[in-house]
This record gives sequence, structure tokens and C-alpha cells, in this order.
Amino acid sequence: MRHGTPSLARQWLQEAVRPYLEDRESKAQVEQSVAATFCGANFPEATDAELRLRRQHWAQLLYRFQKYGHFSTGNRVGALEGGDECFTEMLSAIASAKTRVWCESYIFDNSPVAEMVFQHLKAAAARKVDVVLLVDFIGSFTLRNDWVKELRQAGADVVFFNPVLPAHLCVGPISFRDHRKILISDEVGFCGGMNIQEEVGEEIYGTSRFYDVHAKLEGPCVADLAEVFRDSLEEAGGQVVRGPISPPAPLENGIYVQILQSNVRKRRRTLQKVIVKSIDAAQDSLMLTTAYFFPPTFLKAALLRVPARNTSMSLLLSGSSDFYPLPGDLLAQMFFLRGFLSATLPSQDRVSVHLYEKRHMHAKHMCVDGVFSTIGSFNFDLYSARRNLEVGVAVFDRSFALQLQQMHQNRVKESRRTFFSDWVYHQPLIWAACGIAYSLLRFSSRNVFDGLDCYQRKWLMRKASLTFLLEEQSAQFVATSMMWGLE
Repeated sequence: MRHGTPSLARQWLQEAVRPYLEDRESKAQVEQSVAATFCGANFPEATDAELRLRRQHWAQLLYRFQKYGHFSTGNRVGALEGGDECFTEMLSAIASAKTRVWCESYIFDNSPVAEMVFQHLKAAAARKVDVVLLVDFIGSFTLRNDWVKELRQAGADVVFFNPVLPAHLCVGPISFRDHRKILISDEVGFCGGMNIQEEVGEEIYGTSRFYDVHAKLEGPCVADLAEVFRDSLEEAGGQVVRGPISPPAPLENGIYVQILQSNVRKRRRTLQKVIVKSIDAAQDSLMLTTAYFFPPTFLKAALLRVPARNTSMSLLLSGSSDFYPLPGDLLAQMFFLRGFLSATLPSQDRVSVHLYEKRHMHAKHMCVDGVFSTIGSFNFDLYSARRNLEVGVAVFDRSFALQLQQMHQNRVKESRRTFFSDWVYHQPLIWAACGIAYSLLRFSSRNVFDGLDCYQRKWLMRKASLTFLLEEQSAQFVATSMMWGLE
């Protein structure tokens, strides 16, 4: 007993001080990352006092962000522009995998490039690599059944998220979709807006109909990205389960990365919270590239607060439709843009909205003040904000931010700037069609169709009513029980 007491006391002390040590370590990671970013080499025109203020501003912000998702330093992140570059990297990563290949995609079609991915997955499974393919049932409806059968015969697990039939495999309403795009290949991860389909390929792998950007990740953040994949497997019904992976070793001169997610059914909206707070933190510039621009109220309000702070804002949106034969996405976006451009008319010199018409703009990334960036599957629309499973990567690094800024600016040069004075916003017939499209979009996003937030709100109302009645009844009982002798 005597010999055991010091050991137990020491263990208790270690457990007691661990939160303080972890807190101190996380602060040190933030301070080192901020100091490395805001230096004279990156901002030669800034004074020491300005750099000090910026360090304080972003250090406080990043430290507050840490409660929203796993973060790490010692990472390397690169932006892959276009389907040809991204597919080349992804296929190479799958071909060299020795331990695991976990692939998650909203769309996995039956095109030649999808067949190449299928063949690489099948070959990896034949090498006894742990292969898991998780696809959305609606988005990947064209995935060939013989491919699924061959993958399973090779030893891979194939999971369809929220199938309509059979009913016992449904995990939610039909509008509850898995919109995440993740690939984990050993110690390399990929995440962004690119589905496995020929539209995003270019000269080598596809039809060049979509423009997209993906991110390649290396370092400890890959284990955090794998946790989001494991969350998707759990949401798919838990028939296929995988354990956590060991974090890869930190890379020398690595950068600060945080993995974020949105899972409304589990009340996780960390991705939305970081996006809003980082928009509110913009002091110099905000560059947003996104598809399907009809954001919910909280995102619209955050964007409208940007020009009020004398901060420049550049929006790069799609001017080519993703829907056939009616361009419902563009009509709804046009309806929203009319109000948005009208609200920002006094700040027209600081707010620019550009429509990319050469291809459908499907990329989803944002850059704040040239230091903080987000990239992932999240669209600035109602479905991503309050329905779909989504994933995002937040990167605090000057070089990566400049890389995304350059991509944004290059596409802006190929785009058409739109103004509130444009004739399309003032033609009655066009305006009526846009209003109908936007109304249908808003109506389809209501609780009656998704069944996700609906139950939560009803339960909160019932809980509030029950609490009120209990308090009223208990107060009445206590008051009357004290009236002895009254007839």
C-alpha cells in the first residue's frame, strides 16, 4: 500500500495538470504559427506595431477556433487546380498505398475516369490494402453494380449513404445527403469540392465542364481528416466501422491546419461557425470562390458586414448552370444577387461580384486577409448550411493563402463583373422567373422536407412548455399547502 500511494498520487497529479499543459501547448502552437506568418519577410510594408497588432488579432481568433475542431501543426497543404492535376495525384496515391485507402464522394459516376479510380481501388484491395468506398446513394446513383460487386469480391467495403431502399438501411430523410469529398491514402489526404466524375476532368480525364479545386494534405492533420471519414461511416449506419489512425509525424517547417465539419443531426456546425467568425475577422480583404450562391441569413449578414468595415470583398461565382434543361441554380442566384448588390451599392468600390461563364464554377474556397484560408465541400447555399454532411480544411499560412488568392484572381480575369444596374436584374419576366426559382429553393429547404432541425425545435418547444407547467404547478402546490385551516 505504501509503495502504491506515491504512484497513485503522481497519476492523479498528472491527470489534474494535463488540461493546463495541453492548453499551454496549444497556445504555444498558435503563437509560433502567428509569429511565423506575420513577419517582415511576408509583410515588408507593415511596421512593427502593425505586425504586433495583427499577431494579437489572429492569435486570439485561432485560439477561439480550437474548440471547433481538431488542429495541428507540422502539416503541408497544397492546392490542386483542375481535375487533371487532382486525379493524377489521387490515382498515384492510391497506387502506392500499402495500408489503407478510404474514399468518400458525393458523386461517383460510371465515366472512364471513375473506372480508373475503381480499377485502382480494386488493385489496392487485391494487395490486401484496407479499402473503403463510401458514396452517397442519390449522388452516386449511376455507379455501376458490377463495379460494386467486384470491389466487394476483392475484399473492399462499399457503403451507400442513406439509400432510399431497402427501408431498413435508411438513416434519415431523403434530403439528408453525404456531400463530403475525402480520400485517405496511407499518410496522405485529399479534400475539397471535387467529385469523382468526368465533368471535373479536363484534357486527360474528362469533359472540362466543371472548374474545381482540391487540397492535398500531409502531416498530423490527415488523422483528423480520417476522423471525419469515420464520422461519415457512423452516420451511414455503422455497418462498416474503422478505428482511428495514428497521426503521421509532424513535418519540418509545417503549417497550422484545422479540420472542420458540419453534421446537423449531431448538432455539429463547426464549419459554419468558423466561416462566419473568420469573415467577421477580415480587416484587409476577403476573397470567396463558391458555387450555388444563395446563402442562408446568417452567412448573408456576415458578408454584408464586410464592406461596412472598409474591407474589400471579391466574390467569384458561377455564371454557367449545373442544371439541365432549366438553369434553376442561376435563376435563384440571380434573384439573391439583385438584393445583395442593392444592399452593397454604397460600397461598390470595395465589393466586386464576378460570374465565371467559361465552365461551371464548382470550387469552394475562401481567403481572409491573405493568411487564413478554408477549402472543402461546403457551398454557400441552404443545403450545405443546414442539411448535408460537409467537411472543410482551415489553413493558417501565408503561402497557401497566396496560392488560393492567385487562383481566384486568375479566374476573375476570365469572368464578367456583374452590377446592380445590369439589365437582367430589372426585366419583369426574368425577375419573375428568378423569383419563382428562388421561392422553390427556399420552400424545398424548409423543415417539413428535411426532418432534421424540425424534431429538435419541436422537442425544445415541448421541453419549454413542460418546464413552464411544472414550475407553475409546483409553485401553486407550495402556496396552497401552506394555507392550513382554510375552508
